[in-house]
Amino acid sequence: MTMALNLLLRVLRRRVSKGESLDSILADYPRLTEEEREQILAALEG
Repeated sequence: MTMALNLLLRVLRRRVSKGESLDSILADYPRLTEEEREQILAALEG
């Protein structure tokens, strides 16, 4: 995972902890590829 995706992962974790839904957060990042989304979801689950 790249440094940019690691940073995004930290932001996602913070936003989810504040009550936002993961789908709505990911909608804010339309340039993410499907592969990047899968990597992020895998990291959040594990």
